[in-house]
Amino acid sequence: MSLPSVDINVSSYDEIFWQLLSTSADPQIVETATKRAPLALTVPDKGTKSLFALIIGINAYNFPNKPLDGCIKDATDMRNYLLKDLQVPESQIRLLLDDKAKRADIISALQDIQADDRIKKGDPILIFFAGHGYEINAPLGWPTGDVDEQIQLTVPQDYCTDTSKEIHGIPDYTLAALLNGIANRHGNNITVIFDSCHSGSGTRGGRKVRGLTKAQSQNIPSDLDSGLWSTTSGVRGPSTAPGSNNTNRDSHVLLAACTQKELAGDGDSEKVTGGAFTQALLSTLRSTGIDKLTYVSLLERLDKLPGQTPHCEGLNRGRFIFDSKASPTGRVCFPIKMKGTAYEMQAGAVHGITPGAEFSLYNDNLTIDESTPLCVLVVTSAADILPFTTTLQIKHSSSTISTTLSKTSCVLQTKAGEQEDLLLFAPFDEKLIKLYESLATTMKEVYPGKRQIRLVHEREKARLGLSIEGDKIVFDNLESGLTEYGMTRMPHTVNNDPNDIIPVLHGAAHFYWHLHKEAKHALVDTQIVIECNTLQHTNEFDSSDTEKLKSTGDNLISSNFLEVVASNQEYGFKITNKSSRNLHVNLFSFNNNDFSIGHEYEPPTAGKHDETYPSLPQNGGSITLGYGSGGILPFKFNLDDKPGADFDVVYFLFSITSEYVDLKTIEQVSPFKDRGRGMTRVKPTVKPVYGAILLPIVVRRTPKSD
Repeated sequence: MSLPSVDINVSSYDEIFWQLLSTSADPQIVETATKRAPLALTVPDKGTKSLFALIIGINAYNFPNKPLDGCIKDATDMRNYLLKDLQVPESQIRLLLDDKAKRADIISALQDIQADDRIKKGDPILIFFAGHGYEINAPLGWPTGDVDEQIQLTVPQDYCTDTSKEIHGIPDYTLAALLNGIANRHGNNITVIFDSCHSGSGTRGGRKVRGLTKAQSQNIPSDLDSGLWSTTSGVRGPSTAPGSNNTNRDSHVLLAACTQKELAGDGDSEKVTGGAFTQALLSTLRSTGIDKLTYVSLLERLDKLPGQTPHCEGLNRGRFIFDSKASPTGRVCFPIKMKGTAYEMQAGAVHGITPGAEFSLYNDNLTIDESTPLCVLVVTSAADILPFTTTLQIKHSSSTISTTLSKTSCVLQTKAGEQEDLLLFAPFDEKLIKLYESLATTMKEVYPGKRQIRLVHEREKARLGLSIEGDKIVFDNLESGLTEYGMTRMPHTVNNDPNDIIPVLHGAAHFYWHLHKEAKHALVDTQIVIECNTLQHTNEFDSSDTEKLKSTGDNLISSNFLEVVASNQEYGFKITNKSSRNLHVNLFSFNNNDFSIGHEYEPPTAGKHDETYPSLPQNGGSITLGYGSGGILPFKFNLDDKPGADFDVVYFLFSITSEYVDLKTIEQVSPFKDRGRGMTRVKPTVKPVYGAILLPIVVRRTPKSD
């Protein structure tokens, strides 16, 4: 084969790459040029006037011995922040304080947001509550997924336990139905902030907290708010704050002052201070600016609060604050801190870190685009990689670096480890010469977080095959788990252009690495039970007219294998933790047809704070996905309509960890433009709305006499 760029004949891959690598640019120059971070997305001006807010603060409760001091200040401070800092029109902020925040007022205000014609689809909506919260045993017939069988409630101002004039708290299930109604009409750009307790005890360590004593709590009837939701359908699960359980975790992002088992500190009336969480939140928003903060990075920058663990929940927590846009893709960025004199990165084996991976160190995770890296750090040994952390060594430094890192220091991955390379089998064909040249370039360049592509001579050693048909590049599945079902050819093609081929190869490398990396543990193998059931429609709807589903039939999983028939049947999963350890679960779907990786479920996060409430509590705690407590949509499995597409294999990866880990870097969109069908998510059935109001108009010639 003739190599035009160097005017020489070659007869093997080795000769091609030796010639291309030896005649191209200086690798050090290329490496230096590519160490810079990828550009961030353009973020619109946050001085927007499209935000609508409901702000609730209650100090003066309608029961003795439990007033609060800082909630009114928190609510007014939040209102002032919106008015003065974000320039939100006052007409778009509704403020409910003390006796204006009775149970009926709060529910009515949430319904008014849903009905507000001024709010356009996608406009940001903020719902803020500062006041009492408490936790009680769930009524009969309310399965919770919580080992203690408890639910959380928001306490309105007129809350009363006197049976002759009883006013109940507002269950999280009720708030969830109201939030779903808002999201269905106005979109999912909704932020919910709760600064309240979710525990039944009243004091801790002598500090004043926003929770009730057991003597002040009450039981609630099983049909409470039955006009807003159906008690016989769906399953409510453990939530970290009121409203966090909903039939669609895409509906809002929740920021909560503490976990469901903790207490939120109140302010001091004499010193005129607000709650610890709200005041820390506002201080961070003002000092940093919301145009650079995602919900997760906001938590990372909050100071630790005594006795409580702020955290965040929702599928869209990677978005910028009050914005529907997500943070940049392509970045593989992790926090880092000093452990003694060693650099400890807060990512490890569970994130797919391997020896040889390299990272650029930055002093602040919000200024990567404007900064020069302090130095390059490298993983030198497999012994340095633990499940959740990795010890890094300095590779080379452009300047003297201090061993003291800031709380916002981070590392950006600039090179993947050698074990993560994709082994590719391709024909030795001069039609692919441009591809070989591009691959040679990638061998020297440092693509941020990208894995290398290595051509192999033996087809049996490769994971993926590549060949030419006409003017198109086709890809062959070489995995035995796929070929045994006749899935030898991927259903997508690309042009014979490196700009089209290389993204597919990088996507395949990422896909196969995370699919096949080993993660065996005896506790997970023996103490975690996964069930899959068909879902049945109940013809019962909540206040947002979203239908509830329930699981039916036997567990369809047998010997860690699930086989279904492509149809419109909907499925749900239940994960139960029988161990004595609190655990967390992430669910990923791997689509072999297009190399996409979906992050189907991720647990709540406490950011840098240590105590994130487990999504799988010990000794029987469980969560349902596709229905009930997990708050994600049902699953449906399809096949392409193309001839011969009679089989598909989709992998579900349930990642079980003993502490919360952010695994956002694993998910990826398909590198192909024409994606296949495979596994899909099912939008809940929504009843059509048709109604009319008849207004009689009586016309008189003269006014009616008294």
